[in-house]
Amino acid sequence: MTSEEDFGQYLDSYIGDDQHIALLLDYDGTLAEVPDRPELSVIPPETKETLRRIANSGKVFVAIISGRSLDDLREKVGIDGIVYSGNLGLEIQLPDGTKLNQTISEEATANFHKMIEQLTKEVAYNGAWIQNKQIAFTLHYREMEPNLVPDLLVNAKRIIESYGYRTFASHNALEANPPIEWNKGRAAELILSSSFDKNWKSRKVIFAGDDTPDEDVMKAIKGFGKSFRITNGADVLTNADFQIRSVQSVLKMLKWIENKMCK
Repeated sequence: MTSEEDFGQYLDSYIGDDQHIALLLDYDGTLAEVPDRPELSVIPPETKETLRRIANSGKVFVAIISGRSLDDLREKVGIDGIVYSGNLGLEIQLPDGTKLNQTISEEATANFHKMIEQLTKEVAYNGAWIQNKQIAFTLHYREMEPNLVPDLLVNAKRIIESYGYRTFASHNALEANPPIEWNKGRAAELILSSSFDKNWKSRKVIFAGDDTPDEDVMKAIKGFGKSFRITNGADVLTNADFQIRSVQSVLKMLKWIENKMCK
């Protein structure tokens, strides 16, 4: 577990004298605490203003890659001049407004509402509920009695996969995405390759995330970037280079980056 004072130790020599870096971040559980309901999420003012200063410095490229929908993510963060990516990377919007969204088949689009309807009738009760993100969704079950969860997951996966959608485990939730071979890691690669020249892998890249889908970003930048997994469990299996404890730790990392890059 990386201590609160270790950011210089782990990042100073990595960044070296580079005048520009790329900073990729998850949102829920990284920039903001995970609330009981997604709509209650608020990025702490100090974190938001620190990130805004970093993004406006001209020295740090900032992208946020989240499981939320693109519009929801933009509204929650509210910082101009950065890249936003929603629905686990299916939606990407560059600072100039260009969108690099993944194409979803007509069949998957047609089946989406039927699938939501069936899940609502058959599994979304006893504290389970669906967060509809238009092209994907999250089945939340943190309010359920623990003994009911195993059956919920079996039934939900059966229904979701019968429509061809893919499932991903998350914190007290099940993510469902269209049948496309895509993830946060591939989104990160597309964001970086679209934003920089063909030598984008030579750029210094830092990523922080707290959940299973974030591991795909950690794997994607392994070998040329540095990544942090936010977790309280020292024994968590992760592809991250370092582990830190909390959203507050992320703020400390952002402040270190600001002091390093933006003074």
